[in-house]
Amino acid sequence: MNDNFGYIDIVLLAIVAGIIILRLRNVLGKGAEDSAVRAKKSIVVDAQFEDVNPSKVEENINLKEFKEETFLKGAQAAYEMIVNAFAAADKKTLKDLTSPEVYKSFVDVLDERKNKKYVNQFTFIGIKKAKIENVDKKDSFYTVKTRFVSEIISCVKDANNNVIEGSPEEIQTVNDVWSFSRDLNSDDPTWHLTEIAQDVHAKE
Repeated sequence: MNDNFGYIDIVLLAIVAGIIILRLRNVLGKGAEDSAVRAKKSIVVDAQFEDVNPSKVEENINLKEFKEETFLKGAQAAYEMIVNAFAAADKKTLKDLTSPEVYKSFVDVLDERKNKKYVNQFTFIGIKKAKIENVDKKDSFYTVKTRFVSEIISCVKDANNNVIEGSPEEIQTVNDVWSFSRDLNSDDPTWHLTEIAQDVHAKE
């Protein structure tokens, strides 16, 4: 008998709970359910885009075509980084910004100076002028020849502190012609220095 009453109580409680839920749904509508669905959809959308780098997307759009102004700004920054890295014997930076051939030519000079115990004193004053000389395009691969007119103070001293090259005080005007190369379809955004030359006869 008691077991029957217990069973009836459970059934009644279930019915009451069902009625309460129905009333709540009538009062609240489907907002709660919809919110849950929207939240779930929102989570899915966030998960799809959380690994996307906005700057990478912008880069992939912008770099489909070569833009001279954008290139020149980057080239001037690269020029300053490379000449300072060479003066400081910073091989890592040189390796990151140059082709294997150019990197080897830099390293050969640096290693020779080290073996002879030469010291390079260098001050980069700034770039006076930067100009694109030529743009060579093969499919998506670009090689851009760029002229830099810069001012530096540079000298090399031997182990006895004697100046063997340059001047520790005189400001020199340097006229460099560098070529940078890059495949615009590549994931690597770096324009690598692929050729270097110094135009000693050029006028500013």
